Amino acid sequence: MTDVARRAGVHPATVSRALRNDPRITTEQRATIQRIAGEMGYRKNPLIAALMSARRSARPNAYHATLAFVTRYPDDRAAFFLSEFGDLLAGARARAQVQGYRIEEFNVHNPALSSARTTDILRNRGIQGAIVAPLHSIHEPVEFDWAQFSAVAIGYSLQGVPVSRVSHNHFTALTIAARECRAAGRNRIGLVVPRRVHEKVEKRWLSALLLDQEEHPTDRVPALLLEDWNESEFSTWFTKHRPEALLCLNVSVVQEWLSRLGRPARYTGIVSLDRRPRDRGVAGIDQDYPQMGAAAVDTVVGMMHRNEQGLPAKPLTLLIDGSWIAGRSLRPAATSPASR
Repeated sequence: MTDVARRAGVHPATVSRALRNDPRITTEQRATIQRIAGEMGYRKNPLIAALMSARRSARPNAYHATLAFVTRYPDDRAAFFLSEFGDLLAGARARAQVQGYRIEEFNVHNPALSSARTTDILRNRGIQGAIVAPLHSIHEPVEFDWAQFSAVAIGYSLQGVPVSRVSHNHFTALTIAARECRAAGRNRIGLVVPRRVHEKVEKRWLSALLLDQEEHPTDRVPALLLEDWNESEFSTWFTKHRPEALLCLNVSVVQEWLSRLGRPARYTGIVSLDRRPRDRGVAGIDQDYPQMGAAAVDTVVGMMHRNEQGLPAKPLTLLIDGSWIAGRSLRPAATSPASR
């Protein structure tokens, strides 16, 4: 490192920072130092690098740079976004602070924001890392010059862009939920989700259910993929197939529909595939949004440190398992009034 510093005419500490892509070193100077290091065949010692990293982590990190948390929603849906993904943003903010970064939200819903304009805004603010939050549907694109940034998406709603991702493990989550239903003696399991969400999770919930049904062929209930939250469509489907347990979202709405279908439906087991702290008494899967937000920050900061910008040839996906939360909404079939 000393030889590289001597040739570049800088202090060895500057070389160290440049090789770590520290934003305190200008882009031009980093490029020069990295080029010289490459020409001289410099390779950092991984043991020394690990030691220095441990020493740095033992003290509070000073501010390094700002990361963009890219969202897309109209103004009248701001409250909805915070209610659904506030924990995601909070997890990202907390981890960024530990790493010495700051999170700034950028809503790109404005039609006047072209790809070039969005890119200019981010670059002018010195932003090199971007986290794309979940979108309302797969038909809402987020556009900027990906080559200018280290970027990661949360979930699968950003489709058509080969970007690395951090996501909940939807397939494993439904497998766990189905297993808990069967353990409660409820074998006819129905999946009820909006088609929009079905597409956002790359059909992974349905894929897991079909595998479960392949292993239990006598208990098959066709999934209900709703174009909208239509009670009439749900009632027709439920009356025809009589599922013993429902894997769904919007649990409070589904419970209201079931209550209007009469006594047998009231004792159908209900499992939320996206259980939140507000869902008291509801059994289901906690997707752990704070952990997803934190993992997205770790991923994009690591990319920045490795100077990985643009869309990768082979995108990586980090899957985070959720946790099963027991609740009164899934009672053993033998103890429900409907079974007496």
